[in-house]
Amino acid sequence: MTSNNDSCPYCEKSSYLPVRSHWARAVLSKVENDQHLENIDRRVWYRLTHSDRLREEYRQLFHELHEDEETTAFLEESQAKSDNIPVQILHSLASTVLTVFIARTSANGLIGRGRMFVYSTAQFKKLLDINDNEQSQMSSLLDIGAGDGSVTQRMAGLFEKVYTTEMSSIMQWRLSYNGYTVLDTDQWGDLKFDVITCLNVLDRCEKPLTLLKKIREHLNPDNGRVVITLVLPFKPYTEYNDDHHPDESIHIKTRLPEEQINEFISNVFQPLGFRLNKLSRLPYLCEGDMERSYYFLSDYIFVLDIY
Repeated sequence: MTSNNDSCPYCEKSSYLPVRSHWARAVLSKVENDQHLENIDRRVWYRLTHSDRLREEYRQLFHELHEDEETTAFLEESQAKSDNIPVQILHSLASTVLTVFIARTSANGLIGRGRMFVYSTAQFKKLLDINDNEQSQMSSLLDIGAGDGSVTQRMAGLFEKVYTTEMSSIMQWRLSYNGYTVLDTDQWGDLKFDVITCLNVLDRCEKPLTLLKKIREHLNPDNGRVVITLVLPFKPYTEYNDDHHPDESIHIKTRLPEEQINEFISNVFQPLGFRLNKLSRLPYLCEGDMERSYYFLSDYIFVLDIY
């Protein structure tokens, strides 16, 4: 890239230059970022990094999963969408305008940008030990903070009834349009659920401890299970609070993910009446943009029941 003082036949005084420069930088950045993504050993996404820091009783409950066809398909679709430059430019401009009026999450949902992927249907079934004969016994699912429903969709076929909650009114409309029953975020009536999923919500909600108590109250006491995913290291952030701090704090003192898992189980889940059934790790994937084909974070999965 030449400086403003260098002689360049394309550096005329033009109102289009800043825009051209922005898109050009984005494309160059994408080439570099995608090369980095290609060099990643994706097998490490599913493994513990410091297993010696995890308590033995929890380490015995760790189940290593693997990238499957559905996960690979999501990554390939994300790359194809990211490579479509006209669509990416349109999404970028639309998001910039919409975020003046509504939250970024709602804006992305409105334009169909930034779909998430937590686990495939097959991976979800493995986490809950669901086989084809057991599907008829799975009556109801509650997916908390379901977003645009793209993750809900991978679980919905296993249940007779699917309920969701979501803060964004735009996302609520999408969920309802897709046939899911949208509940109030705070009032779930007298409903009991066979499975409750709370995927990457505890670090993004205002009252995480209150939410956990509510989950326990509405879980089927006989065979109900909870699936909680957390991006670790734990960094709470709330989109709808002015200071972006939650109203209730979960105090985590340690630094490494495996150490934080110990704290969450012994200091948060167990005192609220939850028991660890299974532990795993997966990549939390998000569709990319003009600068990279996809984004990922380390997601740790807790499958819990109650006692």
